[in-house]
This record gives sequence, structure tokens and C-alpha cells, in this order.
Amino acid sequence: MTDKAPVKLRIPRQDLTTFSHFPLTGADAAEWASGLPVTSAREVAQTLVIILGELNRVVLPAAERYAVLEAIRPNMNVAVASLSRKVINQPLVMPDEPRQLAELSDQLLGIASTAYTLVAVHALRDRDTLVGVNPARLMCEALQRAIDLTAGKIFQHFLLYQPGENRAWQTLHQLYHLAERQHLTRLRVDDGHEGITTVQATWLRPLLLSCCKPNQVRQGDLIAMFRCLLEWGGEAETSEDEEALFAVDIDADQPPTYAKSPRFADQPAGMRLLDTSALVVHLRAIAAESEENGRRDVVFDKDVRLHHHILLHMIEALSSVSMRNFHRTPVQQKLHVTLGLSNAHYFSAGRQNFAEVLHGKGYQPPPGERVAGNPFLVAQKRRDPWVEAAPDDIFSGEEQAQPDAPEAGGDIAVDPGTRARLLREDDNAPMADAERFREYSIKSINASPGGYCLAWEESPPGIIRSGDLICVREDDHPNWVLATIRWVSQLEGKSTLVGVELLSPAAEPWGARIHAESGLSEPIRVLLLPEIKLVAQPPTLITPRSGFREGQGLTLLHHGATRNVRLQRLVAATGAYSQFEFREAAAGQAEEVKEARGLPASPFHSIWSDI
Repeated sequence: MTDKAPVKLRIPRQDLTTFSHFPLTGADAAEWASGLPVTSAREVAQTLVIILGELNRVVLPAAERYAVLEAIRPNMNVAVASLSRKVINQPLVMPDEPRQLAELSDQLLGIASTAYTLVAVHALRDRDTLVGVNPARLMCEALQRAIDLTAGKIFQHFLLYQPGENRAWQTLHQLYHLAERQHLTRLRVDDGHEGITTVQATWLRPLLLSCCKPNQVRQGDLIAMFRCLLEWGGEAETSEDEEALFAVDIDADQPPTYAKSPRFADQPAGMRLLDTSALVVHLRAIAAESEENGRRDVVFDKDVRLHHHILLHMIEALSSVSMRNFHRTPVQQKLHVTLGLSNAHYFSAGRQNFAEVLHGKGYQPPPGERVAGNPFLVAQKRRDPWVEAAPDDIFSGEEQAQPDAPEAGGDIAVDPGTRARLLREDDNAPMADAERFREYSIKSINASPGGYCLAWEESPPGIIRSGDLICVREDDHPNWVLATIRWVSQLEGKSTLVGVELLSPAAEPWGARIHAESGLSEPIRVLLLPEIKLVAQPPTLITPRSGFREGQGLTLLHHGATRNVRLQRLVAATGAYSQFEFREAAAGQAEEVKEARGLPASPFHSIWSDI
């Protein structure tokens, strides 16, 4: 499709004739850059913003400007990468320091993109005066660098669940449009730190990431997806095939969307179709290999790995149209919300702690298991990390000790309140649980039969991430509904929007002991979701993300009753939980479980039996 619309790019006016920091040659720029403080990314970024801001206003031939930029580019890449590491894993409402670092990184990426855009524009304008330089090659490399830097700005906004900056998408598209006009989009370019690529592949990378529903993915997984698209994004391309799933208007300040969207009903001149079929085939082959190897992660380096369930998420997003199943209705109501598996377990059980779920309400450990009366158990049993865990904490399989004996030895003087909290005495247990397991009152702005959109106006507790478990209860309803966070969006200066998808109208809290060669593990919190006949979903089990797998045998415990089951197909998985179908264990397997229950659970038990 041809497009005769003019290219719209904003560049500063060159109104300076001198540069005050160093001689404007590549060698002098490299020598100056070598003196930057490598241990302070913030200082380096601030210095580069000043340098590039002045450089963009200096009258300078395109080749010399490009040489200066290439000399300081490695320092810029290191500074941006270091700043990015400091702004992830922060609360959605970021503290001042990480927020300022994010703004600094965004500013540096933007001003550097403008610097390379100047090279491309001047190379085109002054191509007849360039000596010893191929104008097309210079322009192609400069446009690839500018597109890559603008893509970095867009990626950072995805990473922080923020709406894109005004004109960011338009700048990205218009840079590509300029390369397209000069027939430079498919020429091979040496990126330097990312290998051989093309202008088109660099442009498609943030577009494909946008098609993969990044607001539904955790930050670490989003980084892995972006890296994945660097490796394999070249499999996608623009196409004239009307069956292509996605399209983008390069004259608009918008990301790509489905080609059948009403936006493209009149086929605007700037419309470009994106063919992802070859990329999907490639990703499916990688997923099949991962299945054969026991669902192993795709490892890029020691810090970046693509989990199997994220690979499946990408395949689903890039291969099919995702339509909303239910119509949203605007509502203004308060909901009671609690976060994480441990909180969901506690409130679904009617505010019973884990020991009460296992053994019944009012349960008291036998005297032999009380730490204050039996000091030999102190070394074996420590606190349960799930009691006060954040939603994304990984289960470690340790059981909480119950130091509730009436007196403890020693002469440490403490006030009665502190003593009660330390010993978790029975008369104060409900208060202690109320402190550990919290619920929040949150406003819902719209609802559907499938979920809610919540407006979290106060500062969210800790780190809220997509894929976390969440329990929701309406004011006029006594039961808690189990759900998961599907997407997160942070609006600057406003509330944090959280999209919640309902998983089940009810969840039964159980404990699970994993069958292992050494015996049975300590009980672990799990939630049993009943069958949903309307969608033909059998009963499923919600477990922590770590430690559970298909084919595993479990003994479920609830109020003294037990069930022996075996995990079947993995239905869903996020960074916080897994959801399995299961079946009851056969009689022979139950006998094996019964025998296994007598095996020592830890090496200390076998030692004591030999004394």
C-alpha cells in the first residue's frame, strides 16, 4: 500500500556554532566518555542528557555527528540498563527516587533518539556533500538507532504499566516511514550490542510486544518477552495478505491492533498489515521442545529466562483474536479485597488459620509439639513464610511453630502485650491473625459476569502484579470469590487500575502434603475449586507456583479428614500460582501413601529412633 503523506518528525533548530565540552570528533568523544563515573548510572545519565541536549543544537555535518554519538552510545546503553534495573520490582505508586530515575531514563532515551534522527535527516538533506560516506548506509544506521531508542521508551512504559507517552508511537512509526520512503527497511544493519538486524525488525519489536498484552505479564516476564522478540521477532514482517491478524496506522499515534478492528474499516493510507504466522510457528516449535524437556525455561542469560507459560501466552496472543466475553457495566461500589494465596486461604476458611483448617476450629497442638515445652523442636521447626508472605513469595515448605506454653524460661522483662504477641497466646490469637491477614476496601468502577475493574486510589500494599491471586467480597454478600489479577495499569496522578478475572464463586481451603521418596512433606496451603458445569470445568486445585507438577501424588487435609489425589493436566499457571486438574488416587496408591506416612519426615526423626 502506497502512502504519499509527508513524514512528521520534530527536531530542534541548530542555533549553536560552538560546543563547550570536547572537540566534536569520534576519538575525542570516546576519550571524554571514558572518564564518566561508571559506578553512578544516575550521574552518567544526567551528564549525557546535558551533553546531548547541547549537541542537538550545534551545527555539525551528519557523519561527524554520527561518529560522536557512536562513541558515547555504549555509556548510554549501560546507564539506561542500570536505571531500568532500579525501577522494576517497585510498588505501582513508586517512591520519589525510582520515579525520578524512570523519568531520567525516559528523558535520556528521547533526547538520544532525537540526536540520531538529526543524523538521518541531515544525511538525506546533504547527501550530495558527504565525502567518503555512503549516505544511504549512514541514514539507515541512524534510523535503526533512533527507532531502537524510541522502542526503549515504549518498553519502559510497558514495564511500569503506564500509558504510553504522547507522540511516542507516532515518532516510532514516522521514523520507520522515513526509512520506508528511502527503501531502507530491509537492509542489514550492525547494531553493535544486539547483533545484525534491520530497520523493520527493530520497528516490529515494540509492535509485537504490544500485541502480546504486556499489561497481563509480570515485569520479569516482560523483560524476557522483549528479549525473545529480539531473538525471534525477525520471523514477523509486514505483509499485503488480508488474512494478517494485526495492523497498524503509521500516521497515527497508536499501537497496533487487530486488522478487523473498526479503526481500519476504511483502510487508511498509513495502514500496514503485520504477519505473525511465521513467528507463531517458530514459537510453537520452541514450546514443543520445551514440553519434551519437561517444560524447561528458555534461558537467554543468567538473569533472563522465558518461562513456559509465558511462551504459551505469547503464542495465544499472536495467533488468535481475543474478544471480551462479557459486556462491562459501569458501577460505583465498594468491594472487600484481600491479596495472595495465604490471605485467600484464611478468608475462604471463615478466618481460620492454617492449623485450624487442618485440624478443626480451636485446635491446640499437643504438648510435645509446643516449642516452649520441648526445646528440641526449635531447630527443626521455624516460622511459616506464608503467614506474612507477599503474594509473590515462593513456598519453602516449613511449618510454623506454636510457642503457646504458659511460661517460658529466662529473665527477659517484657510488657504483657509484647509477651502475648511473642508467645501467640490463645486469647490474643484472633488479633494476631487480624494483623497478619488484611483486607482492603476498594472501589469498583465497572463489572461484568467475568470480573471487575478496580480503582486502587490509596497506595497499594507492596507490589501488585498480574497473575496474583485475589479474593473479592461484596458488602451484601458473605462469601469470598476467588479471582486473579489479569492486568494492571498505572495512571499518572490518578488511581491504579486493576483488572480482575473471577476464577470460582467458591474456594475450599485445604492443606496438601506432597508424596516424595523420603515421605510426606509438611502441609502446604492449597485451594480446591469445585466443578463449574456451565463451562464444563472439572474440579481443580490451586497450588503455589513452586513445588507442584503434573503426575504428583498429594494427600489433602481438611478438619482432620484426608483425600489422596494425583495431579493431572496443568490448566493455568502464572508467576504466583498453578491450577491443576486432579483425580482421586486408586486404592493401591492410597495404601502406598499410608505406608509412606510412617517414614521419617526429616533426618532428625531417624536419628532419634536409633538412640
